[in-house]
Amino acid sequence: MVITSAAPHVIDMPGWRPIVKQVATTVVMISLLPLAVFYIAMSLFGLRTAALATVGLYYVGLLVKVLRGRPVLAAARLAALFLSVRTAIIFITGSAFLYFLQPVAGTVALAIAIGATAVAGRPVLDRLAHEFCPFPAELSTRLRRARFFRRLSVIWSVSYFINAVGTVWLLSTASVGGFILLKSALGPAVWGAAGVASYLVFRATIRGQNVRIRWAHHQKWMSATV
Repeated sequence: MVITSAAPHVIDMPGWRPIVKQVATTVVMISLLPLAVFYIAMSLFGLRTAALATVGLYYVGLLVKVLRGRPVLAAARLAALFLSVRTAIIFITGSAFLYFLQPVAGTVALAIAIGATAVAGRPVLDRLAHEFCPFPAELSTRLRRARFFRRLSVIWSVSYFINAVGTVWLLSTASVGGFILLKSALGPAVWGAAGVASYLVFRATIRGQNVRIRWAHHQKWMSATV
């Protein structure tokens, strides 16, 4: 007698290209563009002007999104809040070290929050992940059952800790200009590695659930608003 496994359950998802574009845009807007604007403005006008130009450009970007009726992700709103606090700090102290050190506290706090909510059985990434990847309701249920979001939490919590440690090390060993250049490479490298690891865990999870994803590239993709 030959035993055959059941055919995999097929779940349709919108195309992955808009998902990659959404992630790449977020990385550029939250990390790379602010660093580039700060570096150029600092070289021309000094620290305080650089901080003001960076936060001003970021808010202009958010305003353009609102006026065009496009969703503003929770990550982008949090980044705007943190950037505003950092700008106030540099105007008060005039210290580039404190300006770039301040996000480390937020990074560590986020890493702890991600890990703590996962341990508590209510992983915050269960909500945030839908901003970048619109999981259908059926797939979300299967992923929760397989504890995918808890595994995802481990990956991103560790990634945020690595980013925080790397940032402090760069601040302690490099000049302001050198820090900006190296940081612009560190962030995308860490997030890229975390993204690849997340995808591999996702593939392993759906395989364990006997699910096959059918990417429907013709479908319009809409991110969730939070």
